[in-house]
Amino acid sequence: MTSPPAVCFLSLGWASSPLCFTAGGKRCSWLFPFILQLFLMSRNSSACVNSRTELLWVAISWESHFTGTLGTHIHIPRSDVVVLCFSIANPNSLNHVKTMWYQEIKHFCPRTPVVLVGCQLDLRYADLEAVNRARRPLARPIKRGDILPPEKGREVAKELGIPYYETSVFDQFGIKDVFDNAIRAALISRRHLQFWKSHLKKVQKPLLQAPFLPPKAPPPVIKVPECPSTGTSDAACLLDNPLCADVLFVLQGQEHIFAHRIYLATSSSKFYDLFLMECEESPGWGGGAGEEVPCRDFQGQMQSIGPAEEGKTSPQRTPQAGPGASSGQDLLESLALQTEASGSETQALSGWSKGFVSMHREVRVNPISKRVGPVTVVRLDPSMPSGPFRTLLRFLYTGQLDEKEKDLLGLAQMAEVLEMFDLRMMVENIMNKEAFMNQEITKAFHVRKANRIKECLSKGTFSDVTFTLDDGAISAHKPLLICSCEWMAAMFGGSFVESANSVVHLPNINKMSMQAVLEYLYTKQLSPNLDLDPLELIALANRFCLPHLVALVEQHAVQELTKAAMSGVSIDGEVLSYLELAQFHNANQLAAWCLHHICTNYNSVCSKFRKEIKSKSADNQEYFERHRWPPVWYLKEEDHYQRVKREREKEDLALKKHYSRRKWCFWHSSPAVA
Repeated sequence: MTSPPAVCFLSLGWASSPLCFTAGGKRCSWLFPFILQLFLMSRNSSACVNSRTELLWVAISWESHFTGTLGTHIHIPRSDVVVLCFSIANPNSLNHVKTMWYQEIKHFCPRTPVVLVGCQLDLRYADLEAVNRARRPLARPIKRGDILPPEKGREVAKELGIPYYETSVFDQFGIKDVFDNAIRAALISRRHLQFWKSHLKKVQKPLLQAPFLPPKAPPPVIKVPECPSTGTSDAACLLDNPLCADVLFVLQGQEHIFAHRIYLATSSSKFYDLFLMECEESPGWGGGAGEEVPCRDFQGQMQSIGPAEEGKTSPQRTPQAGPGASSGQDLLESLALQTEASGSETQALSGWSKGFVSMHREVRVNPISKRVGPVTVVRLDPSMPSGPFRTLLRFLYTGQLDEKEKDLLGLAQMAEVLEMFDLRMMVENIMNKEAFMNQEITKAFHVRKANRIKECLSKGTFSDVTFTLDDGAISAHKPLLICSCEWMAAMFGGSFVESANSVVHLPNINKMSMQAVLEYLYTKQLSPNLDLDPLELIALANRFCLPHLVALVEQHAVQELTKAAMSGVSIDGEVLSYLELAQFHNANQLAAWCLHHICTNYNSVCSKFRKEIKSKSADNQEYFERHRWPPVWYLKEEDHYQRVKREREKEDLALKKHYSRRKWCFWHSSPAVA
């Protein structure tokens, strides 16, 4: 089926016929704003061509839009110029221009000048996927291969002997050029009929159109997803299921509650001083917990250790069960021997604080992992009830206090005894119906806790695991890691051998990157270091399945690269080295930013790093060719424009010299460009 025409018929104000447009299809949509502006103002308007104002008369015909015909018996014979349009995204429309519509126009008015116009220029650099999604559902999708390069339209125009222009209503490019040069073509065609009009002698032929330089694509914005939960629910779950517990509270009635030193010490100054005092008394226990030992058959035997035995000495370090261990009883005997050798005795705490009775080290079976390990047994004063103490522990783990707590008075008294003044103030606010004031207290609590956690990480205080790395070792805390990282939770909470070890080897990791990851896991914030390699940190974050940390490092890397570029430092080589490593480690936003930088600076990057560009993957090289700026078609058009411009300047100079010698011939024509 033949494509409907998109033809514009123009007449000038000094002619007997009006200016009329016949439009078919949407390829002529760039004309409508211009036409309607003229029409709504006064049915006529003007255009300045060669320092002379020409009057334009406007009339609009929609005939061909509905009938698919040119309406030639009405419009073509009365027109001074014809603008023939096609879509650069439809090769068939350009083919029909040459095979059908141009011939029909010349059949009815052979002397009327024609201007060929390629519309929808912006599709050359547009995102065709987004364009196709925005179109109506049954519309034929635009493919990359359908986009015609400028030389195709120029070849057809050269074959037909007519000027060629391109327009884009989206970018408002070329529309005025088309109308101005269409008027020039119409005025030149009238010279032989109105040769006595002097202004026609100075009209230039249609000018060259400078190629359209597409705008640079904006750099991709690095989006950091919402920060995952800070581990409040996980911490509460860890309290209910005390995996890796290293503290055991003994309350009245011999009720036992397992807990974790790192959560208690970082949330309460009283517990911090308590466990720090323990570390000073027994330095062997302070640096880290001993290795846990699997235990299935003798859990009952371990539980038989009663309060009468709590005053005994505790082992300094628990060895892992070897192949020669015949039974759980043998293991307990070996632990008892170490306990006697250590010489550690029970510490009386009644004089230090009236809420505590004593503290000592003891070997216990973890109720979750069923492994034997050393714990710090803290016996509380009988006046400390179980219910409020559990609520107090939950507050220390989560920083939250339930307003519907039943025994608020007992909780306030316990907070007073243990010197937890923020908890006491929160309870008082709830009792005074002023619970809204607890928000500020909670914020201050979390800030203070985060600072103390960072201090414990940097000093290795209360650590229970040590990571050996390629360039050193770093101490950490299993409970915090379990609550903040699923990868760590699987390693320390599952059946892996690392869950029972206090020393874990992590190959191909440096200390600086691991320190940054641990700080993020503890505080959910990135603390960038100038000496830290972003790609190493991204690789480690991707290895630990931390997409939020990957996004933070991507954002930091882009900010540093942008800052360096703005200060005049060349970042091309660094961006090239980042590209494929970022793609490999799933840093997709950083990879997209690197691709954008390389494409928008392709000429300079390629001139300095040609070998590196050629060594990239085939997909990346294809992306470079498709999205490079300026695009290849623009460079070709710019070369053609400059070449033709120089040729025209030479022709104009030659004509000027030729006619300057014969100015005395009054009958000679003016030095106008025919």
